[in-house]
Amino acid sequence: MRRSLVFILRMLLLICWPTIVAHAQESHVLGYCTDDLTGAGKFGINAEVRLSGAIYLPNSIMQRYKGGQVTRIRVALSEGIEKPSVWIRTSLTENSKVTQSVGQMTEGWNEVTLNRPLDIDGSGLYVGFTYTQPAGAKGIYVQGEGNANTSLLGIDNVWDDFHYQGVGILCIQAVAEAELPAHDLGVIEMSVDSDFYRSTSQLKATAIVENLGTADKEGYTIDWAIDGKGIDSDETVYGPLAPGETREATHIFNLDGLDEGEHYVQLTLHPVGTDQKVDNDTFRTTFYTYATSYDRMLLLEHFTSLPCVNCPPVDNLLEEVVDARDDVAWVAHHVGYRNDEFTLAASEPYLKFGVTGNPYIMLDRCALFSETPAFVVSTTSAEVLGTYFDMVALRPAFVALTASLVAEEGQLTAAVNGETRSFFQNLYPRATLNVFLVEDDTPSEGTQAGDSNKRRHDNVLRAVLTRQSGDLPGWTDDTHFSQTFTTNADDSWDVNRLRVVAFVTAAADRSTKYPTGEVLNATQATALSPEGVANIPVETTPTPRCYTIDGRLVKGMSTPGLYIVTDSHGSRKVVVR
Repeated sequence: MRRSLVFILRMLLLICWPTIVAHAQESHVLGYCTDDLTGAGKFGINAEVRLSGAIYLPNSIMQRYKGGQVTRIRVALSEGIEKPSVWIRTSLTENSKVTQSVGQMTEGWNEVTLNRPLDIDGSGLYVGFTYTQPAGAKGIYVQGEGNANTSLLGIDNVWDDFHYQGVGILCIQAVAEAELPAHDLGVIEMSVDSDFYRSTSQLKATAIVENLGTADKEGYTIDWAIDGKGIDSDETVYGPLAPGETREATHIFNLDGLDEGEHYVQLTLHPVGTDQKVDNDTFRTTFYTYATSYDRMLLLEHFTSLPCVNCPPVDNLLEEVVDARDDVAWVAHHVGYRNDEFTLAASEPYLKFGVTGNPYIMLDRCALFSETPAFVVSTTSAEVLGTYFDMVALRPAFVALTASLVAEEGQLTAAVNGETRSFFQNLYPRATLNVFLVEDDTPSEGTQAGDSNKRRHDNVLRAVLTRQSGDLPGWTDDTHFSQTFTTNADDSWDVNRLRVVAFVTAAADRSTKYPTGEVLNATQATALSPEGVANIPVETTPTPRCYTIDGRLVKGMSTPGLYIVTDSHGSRKVVVR
């Protein structure tokens, strides 16, 4: 049976309240599982790995025990594992605040008294374990149905939320020693409705106030402020709260006049009567404002294959939508339904974005219709599909990219430069740069199922020049980065038909199943060779396929400029005067 953390904590607190008056400190068991392991299952990995698991206790819970200490960790383990230890962290990817080996391990509950108890400051904590297991060992007990805070697993230090895979609640508990005062009103949580706002818009702040004490608490008032200035009382006198009772409060701010950059909303409680802990009467939440954003280029990732009989109609549909725009970089991954001659192993990790066949697409890796970004478009009209592109394009971009690709003597050099708004690194501290090589108008040896006349293919992914999750940008100062990537051209590639596609992604959200976050902006550019350009009049230039110098496919050379033209004679550069 599923049990919520709040329910279990409150039941535990009700048990403890009669004795709190007599003792300065009382033990409080924090966790999502019960002590009874009857009917519990066991979990393991069918491989020899170093396995870690954790539960997350958010600050909305830990605020209650602020000023106390975590003194013990309890974990239910099964025989067959080696070198078990327990730990506490503030982030799954950072060093542990506390770590300690499990002594003489027993089947079932193991309680570890910490040699160095952890002081509780009210912030959220990850409480977990690590052990080595042989293939197939099931070393951790699990109960019931998990949720986003109960079933975090790290396989060789690669973390994921396994409740999506049906893993139940990990049997882990922290034991806190803390005094709960009789009279304590506190702000346990506050959020705003976006991470960033145009400086002419409105912000909505929402806060949760809780009676953290053991006695009924009288009413209160609230003051709100931006950056601690211009105190704005909501003029509401809120009524009493019983122990453990919460109440929501909201406030709307007009952001006119705020400079671009980082700001914070501050809430201050003014309790009526006695309040024994005042350090939780104030809460701050950060947000960012901007006056302008950069132009956005969308990344269209298309999952297709030659054996896919349903793919040609979708190809035509996408071409209709993309030809009407000038803000799309299109990449085709030939994976998802039977491999073909264009299949690249580097495409396979992107199947984790929700691809279960062909044809699928992703737009800037945004989850538009489900938990995952990839979706099917086979029954969608061009008009409707165009609205999806419009929707994604409306997101403000805080990074701008330029790229170039030079081919010389079989070597390809891709250069990428970026510029960001002043707050970009605060908002996206783990953003990564991704670089693809893509080939257009590529002949195939095999035929396309569903369209035997189609023997040339665009947007074929040829290489990934960064790690699958991207590389950290090479920052040259706080708002600029620059990186160069080199590779040798494969004999099967026509370098005159290559494009570089570069894009920046947000870091992966640990609550999702897919490997990287949304695309923050993209760019593309066609390959240039050092042999120079030819001056050819517009009226005498055949233009079966014509690209602008930044890689955009256009219908013709209607305006002066430099173009890349590909036809039966090959690829060349054309200057239109």
